[in-house]
Amino acid sequence: MDDSSNPKKPLRQSANKIRDIYDTYLKNQEQKPDLTNYEDAHPAQQGEPADTLEELKEPDTDIKEIKEKTEPISESDRLKELEKEKDELKDQLLRSIAELENYRRRVLKEKREMIDYANERLIFNLLPLLDDLGNAVDAGKKAVDCESMLTGLDLINQKAKKLFENEGVKLMENTVGKPFDVNEHEAVMKMPSELPEDYIISEVQAGYKMKDKILRHAKVVTSAGEPKEEENG
Repeated sequence: MDDSSNPKKPLRQSANKIRDIYDTYLKNQEQKPDLTNYEDAHPAQQGEPADTLEELKEPDTDIKEIKEKTEPISESDRLKELEKEKDELKDQLLRSIAELENYRRRVLKEKREMIDYANERLIFNLLPLLDDLGNAVDAGKKAVDCESMLTGLDLINQKAKKLFENEGVKLMENTVGKPFDVNEHEAVMKMPSELPEDYIISEVQAGYKMKDKILRHAKVVTSAGEPKEEENG
């Protein structure tokens, strides 16, 4: 084969080859995406994770606070907190004890006053009776009429009964001839009688009730039954 019919192409110069490489580099640079305006083109939505590198780099403020709270406390700081808490509890305890003591003293004082002056109103109502009795004694010393003196004493007696009834104090019913009741009576003597055994023969001292409560039991004499006849020898 004749080399003259297919002549060889002349080789490119080295300068052209360098230029081709540079042109290829420029084309590749033009095809790269532009990230400078990516944030403007895709703004971060509220409530969604941040897409920018700057936001990803900055730590969350809540994480900082949690980290600060979870950091270990030194032993000295812990001891100071415990000492402060102990002093506060001690102060509260002392205050509570003082308040309780003041309350106890106040209650005792009120209770003592209630006991001392519980019958103040009753005593005040009894004072007119003392006045009437004093006047009756003075009149009895001067007068010789026993009938008028007895009338005055009867009036004082009726007045006293009325006063006690107003306070709820009433005379118990006379139970002579009825069975002895341990809840209302107090036996002071037992003697033979025509009444059956344990029946009331007589009443020595009247009993009184204050509303439904026995204020004073009636003192009575009870029967021992009929006397036994002595057998003839």
